[in-house]
Amino acid sequence: MIKSINNITLRHLNGVYVQEQKLNIEKVSNNNTLSIAEMATIIKKFQGYGYTFEKDLAEIIFKVDRDYAIDLCREILENIEDFKSGKEYEVFYKNFPKDVMNMEEADIYINQILHYWFGYVPKHESFKNKKKFEYEESEPAQLVELSHLKLVVDSDIEKLFYNLLSSNVTLSSQYLEDVCFLSNGFSGDELEEYSKNILMKETLTTLSSYVWEKRKILIGDFDTATDVLRFIAKLSNEELNTKYIHFAYFSRTELDQIIKKLDKIKNSFPDIKRYKKPWHKFFKLNAKKINLKKYPNVQKIVNMLFSKFEYETPKGYFDRVRKNISNMSNKDLEKFIGLYLKFSGDYTRQILSLLNISSKKQYHILIDGLKKCMKDVNTRVLLQLYDRLLNLKKKNQLEEIKKNKEIEKEKIKNLQISEEEKTVEEIFEKKSSPEKRSKIRNVFRNLVFKEEQKNESDLENRKNDEEKKSKIEIFEILEKEKIKNLQMEIPRVVNSKGIWRKIDETIFLSNELIEDLAEVVRDGIKEKLKEKDELKKVFVDESYKNIVVTTSEKDSNISLRPMTKGSKIKFNSEAEVLRFFVGWKNFEKDGLKIRTDIDLSAVYFDSEFKFLNSIAYYNQVEEGFAFSGDIVDAPSGALEFIDICDLKKIKEKGINYILMTIRSYNGFNFKEINSVFAGVLELTKEESQDRENMFSSAISQGFQILSKNYTTSTILVDLQKFEYIWIDMNLPVSENYREQNRLQNNEIAYLEDVLKYFVNKEYMTMHDLIEMNVKARGTKVFDKEVADVVFDKIDVNNPLPLAQILADFY
Repeated sequence: MIKSINNITLRHLNGVYVQEQKLNIEKVSNNNTLSIAEMATIIKKFQGYGYTFEKDLAEIIFKVDRDYAIDLCREILENIEDFKSGKEYEVFYKNFPKDVMNMEEADIYINQILHYWFGYVPKHESFKNKKKFEYEESEPAQLVELSHLKLVVDSDIEKLFYNLLSSNVTLSSQYLEDVCFLSNGFSGDELEEYSKNILMKETLTTLSSYVWEKRKILIGDFDTATDVLRFIAKLSNEELNTKYIHFAYFSRTELDQIIKKLDKIKNSFPDIKRYKKPWHKFFKLNAKKINLKKYPNVQKIVNMLFSKFEYETPKGYFDRVRKNISNMSNKDLEKFIGLYLKFSGDYTRQILSLLNISSKKQYHILIDGLKKCMKDVNTRVLLQLYDRLLNLKKKNQLEEIKKNKEIEKEKIKNLQISEEEKTVEEIFEKKSSPEKRSKIRNVFRNLVFKEEQKNESDLENRKNDEEKKSKIEIFEILEKEKIKNLQMEIPRVVNSKGIWRKIDETIFLSNELIEDLAEVVRDGIKEKLKEKDELKKVFVDESYKNIVVTTSEKDSNISLRPMTKGSKIKFNSEAEVLRFFVGWKNFEKDGLKIRTDIDLSAVYFDSEFKFLNSIAYYNQVEEGFAFSGDIVDAPSGALEFIDICDLKKIKEKGINYILMTIRSYNGFNFKEINSVFAGVLELTKEESQDRENMFSSAISQGFQILSKNYTTSTILVDLQKFEYIWIDMNLPVSENYREQNRLQNNEIAYLEDVLKYFVNKEYMTMHDLIEMNVKARGTKVFDKEVADVVFDKIDVNNPLPLAQILADFY
């Protein structure tokens, strides 16, 4: 929920909005402005969260009316606290991590089980009769680099609004909410004019429905019948669906505005046919309130829907004919493509599958068709195709490397392995964990499982004589070769309706063809970029090489700073402890307060993406890690922490990647809960032992989780490279969350694939995209002082200008 406009300016611009009328006044009398002592106190509070002011902003705050300045600073701090504050929430072990590190493992699990049974939470003597710690007044963490908040004025707000509206990718739900909030500052006529810049359907329908509900006017240009249906579904609080939509009631006046928009749309039959069932229901419900004689195009739609005549959509025709494409003559294929090119976006999306089922002699005809239609294709679609080609090319290169190793591997495989040796192989196989039925059972069984592992290890050591050593070495060589091959894989992982899933590869084309096609698409992107306004001189910092081009932000959670999936962010190499955290509060539903249980876990892997173990409520004790305890009820708010205690020792143990995962245990999605926030603190050893669990200024990455899902992984830590990989992905989970809450074997395999995908994937970076723009319509300069457009180093002071890039560089 957006509390104020400064919630938006903080996230997008790292700034503070000051009203225009406050900027042009002379300093008011000394009695009505902040004193030097008050100003120093305010700065101290902000430093406790890792912020300070740029000179221009500090001067304005010191100059304006005292009450306005105090209210403004309080408002900003409230927004910061949503990402960077412990909020005095309850922690299981108040003196974490000292309590945990000095406690026997058995005591840890006994305390946890008592909590599950009776709600017991350990008390600590040193915390009795002490006032709650004032987090915002704390000293900045030792490793923190203060972020300088900028002054934001009306022109900055207008530019941000324009950029969000003009985005050439689907925006996240939060960014759409930002658009709606910002629209309140503009008149109906201004919004009608701004809406002409909207490119994405979701942005159009979200803003149009918001303005409709607030002002009862319909703004925006609807290009397709599906746009209109999406708008109607939005007003009905329903998702767009091909089978069923529960429509809201509309008056005759409201219907008149909607039907006028629909009647203006040309060639609406394909879209109407695709959503035939909901359209049929809509007209059946509202036919008596619509005068069809006034709307001839809508009359034809109604005739089709109620079976006055049949109509085959172009998509239906293309799907039917394309199956026989390999048997077509060149003349017939050219005719088919000529019809298909009228739907240039669909043709571009299908070009790889068309090439996949065609013969080599037909390749040039299909590629020529792509060249002809790219001028009419959205740049975003071309970028999606280009990304796909980059990774198909890399997969082919990896396949070539594997083939070159076959001879070497065959030599090893030819060594005879006896039946006795097979038992050695079995020793190396990792036993699957038994399925757990509840949290208590998970805790007990995990202890038993640990003991079994210890016994098996002792048995193996007794059998490990000299003869077995040589056989094990042979097997290890085979396993290492197998792992190396798996490590080089790039699984195909796609976002399907908000859930990331692994799917089989279906495109198999030669590397030569892929390279030719990539060059065609790259040239097509450049031609599209030439259509945009001239850029003149552009400076772009090297840090943009770590930021990945995005083609959809739809399912992204809210981060304190704009970021795209797959991007890499350096963390302080001097950090000795990384502390994951999650905070939440019970939520209300239908007037009832619902017990809410959120679980934090850290899943870790070696350098070859092999799962090693996880730290979670069911496995709280592992060397090098500390877990603050599992809280299952948060009426006044709760916090859970996981410390990666000694980064140097952790790396020496062979741990390379650590995945932060958050799961809603008792079946409510994060959107329903609407209070889950999380992040990572970078601490020294000394700070990690302090009684202050939450060093607000040490939170380098903070985010709120508002997806309509139940399990999400936000950050992958690469310990070798000292960097976070921003993943922000929702994971598929079983329907029965209670029984399947512990990490299952199929989930482990899935997570290993996810890691391979995000680490090995070939990315097009924002640096690449900006360079393409510069070559097409500008000049690159290496001195930002002479540049007309500057993309400065992305750091604590300069967040990624994502809205600007999505609007002006796609």
